[in-house]
Amino acid sequence: MSEAATLPPKGSQLGLHSVGREAVAFWACVLKPPPFPEAPQGDGHTVLVIPGFLAADWTTGRLRTFLRGAGYRTETARIAFNAGPTSRMLAKLDDSVIRLSRDQPISVIGQSLGGILARSLAARHGVRIRHVVTLGSPIRFPVTTPLQPFAAMLKPFQDAAWLADLDHVSRAPSVPVTAVYSHDDGVVDWRQCLQDETGIHRNVRIDGAHATMGSNPQAQAAIAQALAERTP
Repeated sequence: MSEAATLPPKGSQLGLHSVGREAVAFWACVLKPPPFPEAPQGDGHTVLVIPGFLAADWTTGRLRTFLRGAGYRTETARIAFNAGPTSRMLAKLDDSVIRLSRDQPISVIGQSLGGILARSLAARHGVRIRHVVTLGSPIRFPVTTPLQPFAAMLKPFQDAAWLADLDHVSRAPSVPVTAVYSHDDGVVDWRQCLQDETGIHRNVRIDGAHATMGSNPQAQAAIAQALAERTP
């Protein structure tokens, strides 16, 4: 595949205006986070949380706090800046999954690009992963996004082989996947976040911005419900 991302067409709901809305929503959420929803108590298994494109582990802090309160052990992806699928990042994530799943399979949650990476991990480490949750993560390529210039700028630093086989992200993993999406998404076309539903793959619609999904009570409730479910 030649390009992983493309700019939205003229007249689209996505553009500088939607990115501006996302920035306002993000910082409003940072300054005044919404309350946590009620959630079923978890079984204590480990949940690896991966931040989105151009983001860092600190942006997933609110979600990890919620998950710990719900009874899970959380781990960061050890990402200070998500520049995309670089060889170093992919190796680091592989190592994390192997290390964290020594005793039992783990769950992986990814925001935006983090969810793409989570699906990729499930394709490579299916027996080590019990559930994947994606938050506003597109799986149809090329991704329509106003962030395309940043993706193009960072592409030379990314793993060429991984980018050449994006079909592995679109294919349904062998593990359960819950895809959370929003019609209000100002970063990616929400339609590209939908997976083909099966008994273990489902889509969950919420309201709210792309950048705040990890702090969104609707998303948190969906995540808690997904992690509490047993594989059929």
